[in-house]
Amino acid sequence: MRSRRQQMTAQPRVTNAVALVACGTRAVIDAVFGPRKPGEPVLGRRLLRSMHQGMVVLLDRGFATNAFLQAAAGTGADFPARLSAVRKPPVLHRFDDGSFLSQIGTGQVRIIECEITIVTTAGRHSGVYRLATTLLDHRRYLAFELVRLYHERWGATRCRTSLSELSEGGR
Repeated sequence: MRSRRQQMTAQPRVTNAVALVACGTRAVIDAVFGPRKPGEPVLGRRLLRSMHQGMVVLLDRGFATNAFLQAAAGTGADFPARLSAVRKPPVLHRFDDGSFLSQIGTGQVRIIECEITIVTTAGRHSGVYRLATTLLDHRRYLAFELVRLYHERWGATRCRTSLSELSEGGR
């Protein structure tokens, strides 16, 4: 008979879940489980099979690599993706709403910069966030509305956290 320790180490260690989740219903459209390394963009590539034209996919900054953004755009799905704070794409053309046309890899994107303040019991924190989006028409897709939409991604993150806990056997 194997000890509890032997039983635990015999199970594959899955420590990361990457999911495509509907923001409104939080229904899981597709999910991938795997090791934390090599990272979200590598696991996320397997979710491209479920992205299609007519979808707007909210991408965290972990997915904002040139290769992943180009692959996601290639599915026909649109996205706003949060860029890391150090990434400052070139300004090709500035729009009336303050957003600007830029290029990431070989694809054109619109960059929306916004300041977000988070207030918690621990205090107040403000920061500048950059979203890159394939929704280029600044009159049809208002910057404010895209920032508000992107905020819904945090609800999907809570769903993904639950999936990660499930994949680790509730640990």
